Amino acid sequence: MSAPEAPSRLRHALRVVVRIAQLVAGSTVALAVFAREAWRCRHEGRDGWLRAFARAHVVLCERLGATFIKVGQIASTRGDLLPPPVVEELARLRDQVPPFPFVQVRETVERSLGRPLDEVFARFEPAPVAAASVAQVHEAVLREGGARVAVKVRRPDILEKVRLDRAILLVAARFGERVAPSLRLVSLAGAVEAFCDAVEHQLHLTNEAAHNRRFQANFADDPEIHFPDLHPDACSDEVLTMEFVEGLREEELEAHGADLHRIVQNGMRCVSRMIFLHGFVHADLHPGNLRFDPGGRITLFDLGLVGEVGDRERLTNARLLFAFATGDGATVARLFYDNAEHKATPDYGAYEREMREYVERMRKRGLGNVELALEIGRMLDILRRYRIQASSHMTMVNLALATAEGLGKRLAPELALADEALPYLAEALGVPAPARAQHAG
Repeated sequence: MSAPEAPSRLRHALRVVVRIAQLVAGSTVALAVFAREAWRCRHEGRDGWLRAFARAHVVLCERLGATFIKVGQIASTRGDLLPPPVVEELARLRDQVPPFPFVQVRETVERSLGRPLDEVFARFEPAPVAAASVAQVHEAVLREGGARVAVKVRRPDILEKVRLDRAILLVAARFGERVAPSLRLVSLAGAVEAFCDAVEHQLHLTNEAAHNRRFQANFADDPEIHFPDLHPDACSDEVLTMEFVEGLREEELEAHGADLHRIVQNGMRCVSRMIFLHGFVHADLHPGNLRFDPGGRITLFDLGLVGEVGDRERLTNARLLFAFATGDGATVARLFYDNAEHKATPDYGAYEREMREYVERMRKRGLGNVELALEIGRMLDILRRYRIQASSHMTMVNLALATAEGLGKRLAPELALADEALPYLAEALGVPAPARAQHAG
């Protein structure tokens, strides 16, 4: 070992030791939370134990910081792998964390862009308008052109911390698989690696910039769906500069006399095109990442986390939901089974009968009374009971639909949102849309 390498390895070893100590301390607190919540939920049976476990995990994530918060958030999207009580509790994790100091913001911007901050920006607000686990956002004005912009700045040292956490978590997961072989059945190490990959992908703001450009291209023909324009000269892997979005939040729409029907229709069209036509989906959709114009235009941002599926998976999504919406339970059952990542179904006939009966009950209720996202969630419960693991892209579809339907139910509950999605399912499959779901223009 060369002389310069020794201090570097020693520093790395010390960082590992410190981080492990933090993990142990956080786990101790989480265990205490689990004991308390398990006692509170003791009358709820298995769901109570799961809820207590998830609440303890939320506390652990919050104590250990960005990597674990983000992993918890991604885990909360995996309804195909995790039972509903766990998903519901993990969904409480939010990207609200204390901001880092402006001196570090300045240092990051200047190092990353290679210029003094005052040369790039005529004004740069020291206090962030939003702070999240990966980055924080500042309002600013560009010196060249005078545009008002939002500047997203990555947290300092977060990349190193995420990689350190990744190494520790993978060692722990592999040890767990050796000690408890049943964990191999759910591929614990593989799941941890996938979660950490998704976290690290989000840290590179050049990836978010690429996603932004692709979304803009996909919706170039739709003036009512908007993604913020970037300012490439002020962008890097650590800094993303984009137009400042002025739109209304959801809770402000009614007071401003917004066209709620049009907003809901635009939202359903946006999500349906992402899922069924483009195969490129905003995977972090929630009300905080949306802004609205009173006339109906929707702006989407925070594009670091996306779901991408190939043509085969995209068409499978469309066939599956089209079969569900048109009451073809046998096709629903077969598509889930044939595309399962893992399956150990003891009785396919019983599984198919239950799925057909379920879909038939939904058909009799009428499509206008069906919430697609909710019913997909119920179908996932059937799959879990018959030991069929749905493809991960189905969870992403469910999340995106849930966002659009949630918006619709809050703003325009009289609209039949499943009807709004059917034309895009039909377009993806190259078949005529059912008469009750024809486009209105």
